[in-house]
Amino acid sequence: MALSTEALYDKAMDLTGNVEDNFLELARSLRQLSDRDPDLYKRVIDKSGLGSRKAYYLISISRWFDNLKVSRSRLKAVGWTKLQIIGPTVTEQNVEELLTAAETFTAAQLKTLVKGDKPLANAHCVLLYFTPEQYAVLESVLLKHGGKRSGRGILDKEGALIAALKRLPA
Repeated sequence: MALSTEALYDKAMDLTGNVEDNFLELARSLRQLSDRDPDLYKRVIDKSGLGSRKAYYLISISRWFDNLKVSRSRLKAVGWTKLQIIGPTVTEQNVEELLTAAETFTAAQLKTLVKGDKPLANAHCVLLYFTPEQYAVLESVLLKHGGKRSGRGILDKEGALIAALKRLPA
């Protein structure tokens, strides 16, 4: 029996209390609610503090995985972060391969793998914060040295930064 929209709302609100443990059930509830009553769906997002981006990812996970024959415990073990990385490319034919990759690699490595590149086992991550003026300089240098604009970001920034640094005197 299908739940009423009010019951779906109540269920979704309850599940937002512990997203990590309940993300599959929450994903399904959010998807059903967004399909049936967008206003109540928006109220869940606003009242729970879930965030529209996370809700969008969860709904997408529900759309990608609900009809696949995969154990819910396995999906839960992989986690919603990695599921949203492999989800856009998952099919009945490759679900096993992608889930095995998700179980094996870090999220960053998995993103690289899904793009068709080979993940690096010993890559280093550098997090930097720039003022708007500093970022404008960085962006200009990256684009001049092989970086490519993609939406609000830059692709191939690592190679572009190294190319720029190699041009500096030793």
